[in-house]
Amino acid sequence: MKELGLRIQLNHMNNPCSNPERCHKDFRVIHMNGIHDVHVDFCGCELAIPKHLQLLRRQLYPSTPYHPRTCATFGLLKSFHLLNLTSKVSAYDYYRAIERLTDNTGLKVPKSRYWMLMRMSLQWRHLKLLKRAGRGHDASGPLGTAPGELAIRCPTCPRPGINLPNDWKARGAAEQYVYFLMPPYLQC
Repeated sequence: MKELGLRIQLNHMNNPCSNPERCHKDFRVIHMNGIHDVHVDFCGCELAIPKHLQLLRRQLYPSTPYHPRTCATFGLLKSFHLLNLTSKVSAYDYYRAIERLTDNTGLKVPKSRYWMLMRMSLQWRHLKLLKRAGRGHDASGPLGTAPGELAIRCPTCPRPGINLPNDWKARGAAEQYVYFLMPPYLQC
């Protein structure tokens, strides 16, 4: 599409900007169907927001917030995350498959963006953890997250007020073993 002259205008819903800023000439988008070279014009007018936010609004995750040259689509990051968790696909193998989708002949292999994909996928996972823990709406924000606060608690471990009856302390000695918390090395 780049060779045909397609230019993607950000922050204006594909309408022309009065003061467009061209991105880097080697701007690449990693998507589930390959690695694509594209022309991107950032908004540079008085309504402009930071460049990384312009990309994020288009569901393109930049590899860096300053002068990005590579980005991945949200769909790719979500797909890789799920495949990595369910079938243990490594980032290297996933990226190599994306390269093969781009050019399976091996003649026009694009410059490797593997390390950028690694950085983006690690940040994506961290952001998903923060989202699932509700840290985005907390007054202290992500920086106020204490160590271990993003861990998923075991649903079967006994916790007062959650999965223990109100009178669990008053039960007889014969039933106390049911409410005993295992040592850390035996917990699930």
